[in-house]
Amino acid sequence: MSEDRLARFWDLMRQGYAHVKKSELKEALGCFESARRAAGRDSGMADKAISNKSMVLLEMGQFARASRGLREIMLRSQDDETICGAAYNLSISLRRQGRHRRAIFYAKLAVEKARIIRDKNWIARCHNLHGNLHLSQSRFAEALKEYRKALAVRLKEKTPNLFSIGILRDNIGYCLLLIGKYEDGITEIREATKLARKVGNRRCLCECHHDLAFGLMQVRRLSEAESHGEKALELAESLDCPEIIRNCYYILGEINHLKGDDARRDHYFYRLQELHPNMPFLRDFLCKFDVSRIIALRQPQ
Repeated sequence: MSEDRLARFWDLMRQGYAHVKKSELKEALGCFESARRAAGRDSGMADKAISNKSMVLLEMGQFARASRGLREIMLRSQDDETICGAAYNLSISLRRQGRHRRAIFYAKLAVEKARIIRDKNWIARCHNLHGNLHLSQSRFAEALKEYRKALAVRLKEKTPNLFSIGILRDNIGYCLLLIGKYEDGITEIREATKLARKVGNRRCLCECHHDLAFGLMQVRRLSEAESHGEKALELAESLDCPEIIRNCYYILGEINHLKGDDARRDHYFYRLQELHPNMPFLRDFLCKFDVSRIIALRQPQ
């Protein structure tokens, strides 16, 4: 690859990373696709671009599409970091498709490669990945342990990665909420909110508002909870995050049910029911039963 083409490739990669951090996913996807084309016949460079394109597709919720080409990368690549990234993304894709056993297999491969290259960034990401796998299967204590390991690694980095630290503190806080440590969880998520706002991570900010709404609802600080829920819904709609939108309908409906505002309760529960046409009695069920303490509402980053 010529020097000019190589410079073009890395410039596109840097632009893509910058867009990801601002939750500008379509723009990021375009940059990584352009980087793949700029790589030409250099399969090593092309693989890096494909792996990053996969990362963006995961953020966009296109889990099956995100997995395309990742196994082939792992088979042909001789670069441990590239294999680590491909295994990491494939694990996330499989987890979100409900294929937990295979997701764990590739998560372990990612950890193995991260240790070989001794990269603190990848080691921290892999701890977070294992935390997410535990959380998705309601193993809250194990998840919390992994998130805290990841945070400890991040805090030892020479240059603090505030983008990742914000996500981790939100994950820790959310996990604390799920085990009933509401005040501790709320405190962590407030700190995560500050970091997300500081670095411009709108997706993390959206999830922080969602988590604060959920936690504050549990301790019956309902007006504050509703304010965060409305902020989360507005951000989720602007970012096109259907999972968070659905959860916000539930949380805001439950908050207004607790407040005794039947009109606003029904507004949100009926919007939620529209997303589940095969469950015509969903609104009536939610009015009778509080399920918020027995379900994990969202998948963590």
